Amino acid sequence: MARRGRVVCLNLAVLNSFPDPYEVGHVDIRGLPDADVVPDEVLAAYGLSDATVTRLTTGSYNIHFKVESDRGVFDLRHSNRPIDRSNLRYETEFLSHLVDRGFQLAPEPVATAGGEFNHWHGKGGWTLFKWVDVSAGDADVTANARRIESAARTLAAIHTATADFSPESRRGDWPIFSTPEEWKAKWASRSTDLAGHLGEDGKDLAELSVRATEEVAAVEFSRLPRFGCHGDYRMRNVHFRGDEVQVVFDFDTAMVSTRLLDLGGAVTRFSPLAGTSSRPQADVDSGSRFLRAYNETLPLEPYEWEVLPAFIRWRLLRDVNIYFDRWWLIVGDACRELFAGAADAMVASAR
Repeated sequence: MARRGRVVCLNLAVLNSFPDPYEVGHVDIRGLPDADVVPDEVLAAYGLSDATVTRLTTGSYNIHFKVESDRGVFDLRHSNRPIDRSNLRYETEFLSHLVDRGFQLAPEPVATAGGEFNHWHGKGGWTLFKWVDVSAGDADVTANARRIESAARTLAAIHTATADFSPESRRGDWPIFSTPEEWKAKWASRSTDLAGHLGEDGKDLAELSVRATEEVAAVEFSRLPRFGCHGDYRMRNVHFRGDEVQVVFDFDTAMVSTRLLDLGGAVTRFSPLAGTSSRPQADVDSGSRFLRAYNETLPLEPYEWEVLPAFIRWRLLRDVNIYFDRWWLIVGDACRELFAGAADAMVASAR
């Protein structure tokens, strides 16, 4: 088990390459020597000084710990995002709003003894959540028709619950850009650099990135209704019980934006063609199924339908440019298919 402030690491999380191109000197905390340590001060802040702590293997960009005590079982997260106090408060405001609106499928934050929903220690932010028991759920992450429809209805429920969300805290531009026109030059430079790293394998990355960004920058954002968006809605962040969504995780990139931010990514992230890999697919049948189920729950407006293909084409490229260049080797073929007509076909079939 674990000593106070020290974690027994049952399974070391696999490090991925997620450099933030817009934050100079950002450090991935998962590679630091004390990555397995929960400071005594953090446990004390939540009244959990005598708890047993175990580091979890979640695949998350952040570091998660299971905390077991007489008070119950909790999920303690050490944030790995470029963060400040306002950024973390924004997320817990979002989650608390979901709870207040009756959405019961998201993790619920737990306050410190001082009433704060996050604790700041040194340069790091810590958040405690009520433990979600997924043992009764299905560990299989393969999509099927019913799971696609349940995931779509659940996303619509998130958007419905947050349509009136007006946060007191602010969240910076990273990692989601609602209006990318101001980022066109930076994106062009970034995608060109990434393509250069990949050599022949990256020959289409810069060109398609520029095309996608110009498409989205031309959208009249004032005509798009705004909702609270999950920001990373995909199979790996959704847990099912049978074919119904049991819980949705990882709201740390949630923010108010156009819901096309979520939909543009989700249509490629829920496909049986991916198997258990969760690899994005330019799957017209699954993408249109997701959109139909979503639209039946929370209908899209005509202008949203009109510009949605641009968001579908942009979304995977946006993730490559923000996160890491070698992901292009995984999603490049899907991106090319989306530009070749798959994005338009998804929307046409769903309308």
